[in-house]
Amino acid sequence: MRHTFIPIICLFMSVVTEVNAMKWNTVQLHVNKIEANRGGIISIYIFLEDGFPVKHDKAIKHYSTETIDSKQSIKIEVPEVPFAIKIHHDEDASGNVTKNWTGFIPAEGLGFSSGAKLGFGPPDFEDAVMTLPETGQVSISIIYP
Repeated sequence: MRHTFIPIICLFMSVVTEVNAMKWNTVQLHVNKIEANRGGIISIYIFLEDGFPVKHDKAIKHYSTETIDSKQSIKIEVPEVPFAIKIHHDEDASGNVTKNWTGFIPAEGLGFSSGAKLGFGPPDFEDAVMTLPETGQVSISIIYP
């Protein structure tokens, strides 16, 4: 039993080491079309391919800010390797995307890098992937159901 944990611990440590060894740059993220009257918080997740966009615990960085206005800007760190951004208007501050009565359609606003959109499910990493912008600026609009 003890031996089965060793590979898992080694895998976890290699992922943590990989993220810690990355080079990071600061960019200004502009979040647009926020329906601020809904309250809650704006959660920003930075992902590599693994876990995007559903598994928030696999995000390599997470930021949150209070919902104040229809446009908000925040400085975030992004890696120099390809990444994707998910923005979630977490109205109930649950940390999860609340679904409507169907159980699978989001009831809260979402936005993704590179203009990726929801279809019959979440967008693929390939649709949202981006690299460090030369301008140091990223703009993402939130789309509400």
